[in-house]
Amino acid sequence: MKARKSYPLLCALAMLGTGISVLHAQGVQPSVNLNVQELSVSKWNTADGILYKQVPGVNLGATSFEVLTGNKIAYLCNASNEVIITDKTSGAAIKKFPVLFAARDLVYDNGLFYVLNARQVSVYDTTGKNVSDISFLNNIYTGVERLARYNNETYLLLPSGNSLKIESAGKTIEAKEYEGWITSAGYFIKTKISGKNTYSFTLIKGDKMIDEKTITTDKPMAGVYVAGAANNRLYLDIQTFVTESPISVERKIVSFEITPEEFIGNMVTSIKVPDCYYVLSNNDFHVSSSGTLLNMVTAPQGVYVYSLTEAKTKNTIGYPDFLIAIKYHFNDHLVKVDAQ
Repeated sequence: MKARKSYPLLCALAMLGTGISVLHAQGVQPSVNLNVQELSVSKWNTADGILYKQVPGVNLGATSFEVLTGNKIAYLCNASNEVIITDKTSGAAIKKFPVLFAARDLVYDNGLFYVLNARQVSVYDTTGKNVSDISFLNNIYTGVERLARYNNETYLLLPSGNSLKIESAGKTIEAKEYEGWITSAGYFIKTKISGKNTYSFTLIKGDKMIDEKTITTDKPMAGVYVAGAANNRLYLDIQTFVTESPISVERKIVSFEITPEEFIGNMVTSIKVPDCYYVLSNNDFHVSSSGTLLNMVTAPQGVYVYSLTEAKTKNTIGYPDFLIAIKYHFNDHLVKVDAQ
């Protein structure tokens, strides 16, 4: 894949602590394979599907998602500025409601939808009623594309790799910044490219650094990002250069054990992600509150949602062949802006 527009290619985050454990690529082998299961697919531009459209400079459609209880999936659609709730089995839309213009991310928590745009977070109930708004200093915290909820609190996931708490128990608070991105397991994870072929990540709980690890890769690093965490797993989005001119990037999701003593253990799983990005999304991977790794893939046929779970046997099911073969990147198919 080509480098994704939404991610910088280099991170310049300060490293925490000393005494980092170092694992080399040839010595880092995942011990468990992943099963990829299709949960749902919704078609583009049908009466009961998801709106997709091209405008100059960007392709719009499903940009964020949440798997809900009751056999439902919610999508944030920036082509129609709506939350669209679908039946997971059929993929058909069963409910829609309008949200903020130019919305960027969606989180569902305790019966409420939290929707982020450049200026605020708006909160909607399941009927689509706007029940509250959470403002933040958008002139200071510019470029925020991600949102998170943990322990009845709302966080912005900053481009710097830190988290900004802006709300607690339904009340807007004075913003407080934390190192690392908050996850649904309550851990903060901080990542950085620490060398041409190395990346580092730190596990933080509250204000305390728990552990840190550095990994050496076979290919030059393009990016390392937090995908999420469960009680005993930490997931990272690892991007390495296949070629640097022209830019071509390979993307993998890897997981590491979080031990009972809350240290970072061995690499557990690693899977290559299909090179298929029909719509720009900043939230195509996340870990659910129940600890399941989820993936939204936007393809020419529609939007797909997959669960990735650790296999108990060596016989595993990967991503479907048709998806691996597509190799579609929105940057190559943008509507050009006419010069005036």
